[in-house]
Amino acid sequence: MKKLIGLVALLGFVTTAQANDNFTINAKLYDDEKLIGSPTLVVNPNGEASISVGDLYIFSLTLTPVDGSIVNLATELKLGGERIAPTLSVELGKEATINIGGKELSVVVNKLSS
Repeated sequence: MKKLIGLVALLGFVTTAQANDNFTINAKLYDDEKLIGSPTLVVNPNGEASISVGDLYIFSLTLTPVDGSIVNLATELKLGGERIAPTLSVELGKEATINIGGKELSVVVNKLSS
């Protein structure tokens, strides 16, 4: 019984440790192949982050961990009077890019080391 309680406590600790890991998102925002911004955001798992630059753009996202190497990003980019809201599955440390109607979003997600 003590082994079972110890195992449950250990699993709870691992889950808590993973839930506290933050992520950095390095993004590049393009409008018709012209780089208009390259924000870096720090976000908690299942948390939302956003940035805006005057009337130029508003970029927001929610990060959801899938496993130790993949996260899902639900994004929204308002740029030039248009809005795109793609959802991306991103492998940590690898660039993911999506282009919709000349609006391009490129992201690299990394886990912050504690």
